[in-house]
Amino acid sequence: MKALRDIKKADLFFVLVLGMIIAIIWLWSSSHESKQELVAEIIRNGQVIRKIDLNKVETPEYVTLEDGIKMTILAEKGRIRVLHSDCPNKICVKAGWLTEPGDAAVCIPSDTIVIIDVPD
Repeated sequence: MKALRDIKKADLFFVLVLGMIIAIIWLWSSSHESKQELVAEIIRNGQVIRKIDLNKVETPEYVTLEDGIKMTILAEKGRIRVLHSDCPNKICVKAGWLTEPGDAAVCIPSDTIVIIDVPD
């Protein structure tokens, strides 16, 4: 308890100001992240099969690719992933959720890429 008595008003003021600065930075950065443009592209054999605006997805969307190696891709608000693939190693499935611009899941055997575009 003696340690609490040794705290000066200036120290307490410094801690409060520092806490307020951290809270403002956190609120500012989280509000800017939600406005980030997230458009996913599904590319197979060098051709864009589908573009999905991940900010506008309201219910889960499944995209099934039947030709060649079969794949199922799942898009939800703010994220996309390869849910299933008949390829041997399933590296594309293991990539998990893609949430940031530049994130990609690549399936070399099926020549398929799922990527979140980097905004200009």
